[in-house]
Amino acid sequence: MPGCLRNSTADPIVEGVIVVAIMVALLAVVLIADRVAVICAQDRLARQIQDWGFSVKPHVTIAGFPFLTQVAARRLNKVVIMAAGKKLGPVKVRHLDLTLHGIRGSGNGRTASQLSGTALIGFAGLAGLTGMPGLTLAADGPGRVKITAGLGQVTGTAAARVTRAGSGGIRIAVICAGGIPMALLGSLRDITVPLPALPLGMRINGVSVTGQVVLVHIAGQNVSFGN
Repeated sequence: MPGCLRNSTADPIVEGVIVVAIMVALLAVVLIADRVAVICAQDRLARQIQDWGFSVKPHVTIAGFPFLTQVAARRLNKVVIMAAGKKLGPVKVRHLDLTLHGIRGSGNGRTASQLSGTALIGFAGLAGLTGMPGLTLAADGPGRVKITAGLGQVTGTAAARVTRAGSGGIRIAVICAGGIPMALLGSLRDITVPLPALPLGMRINGVSVTGQVVLVHIAGQNVSFGN
């Protein structure tokens, strides 16, 4: 009997496996390239943002996937910044959280269409503005702090309200001196703390008191950064 002839064409199942393997390999390469690109971009943005005056390079996260399509469009949808160690005028920020939306541009010139976030300022830094040792601040309800004095024979507590002072500062005003002589409170009786180091286009929307910090709410439009 004549021998059976083998089909010279490749097995379609084998072909399908090869195609799938190639597609998976290409997808893995694209995915790796996308993640490497976003890591490099986050580092570059962090160095640019550090020029705002941070002592330590901020942590930057670029949201959205894939990243390379955002690069092609020259627009980053959302960027989250977490940082510490920045001086805002006479006080030091313990922690800064910012979210930027709609970042346009590339290289060293970028502009965010919208910005929102919070800056945490410790009570110790605010008490230090008076230059008087022995004064401590603590939370005393919404928008209020308790000032405690412990200087030898002089002890007592006072209550002060913390509010926004325009778009670029915060105000601490004593509303009840309690047992503390007003002279002892010095400038803390009614003090406006300007925060002139806010990046261009940012403003203070509100101030609240929580835990051991004053929480400054920040917002901005068309915020430029980079050189």
